[in-house]
Amino acid sequence: MSRLPPSESLCWRRLYTDACILYAVFRVSDSVQDDAAATEAIAILDRAIIIAGAPGRLDSIHQLIKNIQKNHLTLKPFRASSGHRQPLTQIYNSSAFSRSVPCIHPAPNAFGREWSQKPFVLQGHGCVQGWKALRSWASIDYLRSVAGPGRIVPVEVGKDYRTEEWTQRLMSWDCFLQSLDFPEHPAQPQNEVLYLAQHNLLMQFPALEGDIGIPEYVYACPDPPSCYPAYKPPGNADGLIINAWLGPRGTISPAHTDPFFNCYAQVVGRKTVWLAPPDVSDLMYPFDISTSDTIDKSHNPATNIAEPSMCNTSRVDVFPNSPEAEQASRDTFPDFWKEVPQKAMCMTLAPGDVLFFPPGWWHAMRSEETSFSVSMWF
Repeated sequence: MSRLPPSESLCWRRLYTDACILYAVFRVSDSVQDDAAATEAIAILDRAIIIAGAPGRLDSIHQLIKNIQKNHLTLKPFRASSGHRQPLTQIYNSSAFSRSVPCIHPAPNAFGREWSQKPFVLQGHGCVQGWKALRSWASIDYLRSVAGPGRIVPVEVGKDYRTEEWTQRLMSWDCFLQSLDFPEHPAQPQNEVLYLAQHNLLMQFPALEGDIGIPEYVYACPDPPSCYPAYKPPGNADGLIINAWLGPRGTISPAHTDPFFNCYAQVVGRKTVWLAPPDVSDLMYPFDISTSDTIDKSHNPATNIAEPSMCNTSRVDVFPNSPEAEQASRDTFPDFWKEVPQKAMCMTLAPGDVLFFPPGWWHAMRSEETSFSVSMWF
């Protein structure tokens, strides 16, 4: 299926956005005060942001949402949680990956020349910079207050996007937050794993933007890495793509590659990262169009039908959940376990840490507790 040219795509996104605005105004124009109508109107406006990006109308939509919330809705406090925190089960850690990611603080003016070819961690960068997010984003009350009532967000449903059971849905921001474990509000019991992943939450809730800083390295314009000469920066006006990642303990992003440089900021909770260089790609057993007929290829993002050369997700679980699972993986993917561990790196990020890595590097993530992260592709 071919993509629309950018000009046609913009036209359709603007048309969808304007239709959402008209429908939302219609829903709240009735003189009768109706919470359900106001909530539906806000959800429609959020769809314009989430689905279309609200081109040329973003500020207007933000203001319209505020007006509807002010005139029609009240942010009601959550009921006190009746549940108790469940005892945590031990997370299995493979002993195969012993190398850590270097922790350095290169000068921004030397970054592009000397330090942009390999991963490193800026330990405590957010703490030094005084990011408000390190405190406020750990509060469920704050996260509700910056959004206001009636908001919806896109979430992934399922622990691993490589499985058939994985799907996506739009759901209430409040309901999603209740599924997570916060210091002042234990998680509500859930039958499924919910993960807000790769979503520009800072665009949708702009009050969050001032809570976190963007490292200077993002604006360094580094040259394409020798191991990834096809690199091109993001094609948007800023040359920068910012996404949020918010999920519970045990949430996993399987090993995959991205085409951009990345500054990955850990804001709330701890997250373990796994990295391996591009030269191990032949050993990563990536998905491709011929992989397992049991996978719904139109549904699963790990199998890229439109551009098979862009298949960028490994079938190997670099975070096996038990010794038995690791042994089964070793039997199924012997070349990976024989060659890759010597070149891979692994480290647990703490709040305030920023991980940098170049395009083409294989990486996987695992949340050690409720985790809020921000990726900055450049």
